This record gives sequence, C-alpha cells and structure tokens, in this order.
Amino acid sequence: MRFQKYLAQTIQGEGSLIGTPTVFVRTGGCDYRCSWCDTLHAVDKKYKNDWIDMSAEDIFNQVEKLSGGRPILVTLSGGNPAIQDLSELISLGKEKGYTFAMETQGSVSAAWFAETRLPYAQPKAAF
Repeated sequence: MRFQKYLAQTIQGEGSLIGTPTVFVRTGGCDYRCSWCDTLHAVDKKYKNDWIDMSAEDIFNQVEKLSGGRPILVTLSGGNPAIQDLSELISLGKEKGYTFAMETQGSVSAAWFAETRLPYAQPKAAF
C-alpha cells in the first residue's frame, strides 16, 4: 500500500465526525487532478519519492502507537484512499475495536467500503 509519510493522532475537523479523536492516515496517489486540491503532495506523482510502501501490519502498528493502544477512529484520506485495497488494514483494526472512516472524492466504489464506519465523499468547490 502506498502511503504519504503522514500519520498523526488528531481531532477530525471536517464532515459528520467533526470533533472525534482520530488517527489520520494519508494514502499516496489519486485518480483525479482537481484544480483546488489542498493535498498535492499526496496526489501528484512528482511527490512519489515522499510516499512509502507499507504493509497493513506496519501501518496498523503505527496507528496503535499513535492511539496509545486505545481503539479510536482511524480516518483514511489521501490522495484518494479508495484506489487502494485497504481491507486488510481495516480487518486488523476492527479485530482490536478500531473503527474506520474514509475521505474520498467518490470516483471509485469497492466492497470493502462497507467495513468502514462512514465512507463519505468530500467534494470541495473552488471559490
């Protein structure tokens, strides 16, 4: 799985889960190039040297470390996390009581989305 070098424990600041403690996991790569994108470092392939390949186990170990072993929300973002199969990561987390949300622009659909607490499209308008 491709991940942008960014995992952090924080408070969800957008969407219906605003205010919820979360570990934020940013994936690398996207199938769109929106002119208003605020995360080009996770989207544009010219930044691919900043992306790392990590196994689901390695990512989940980081999630557990950041959450202090407390099962909290894990927010999958990007780029577009939907273009990668994150089902193994979600399975590992759910076995230990973690819940998952995914931020996507909605271009891709996959069966594993049903394993997230809330897959939601996050379209943004350019003003």
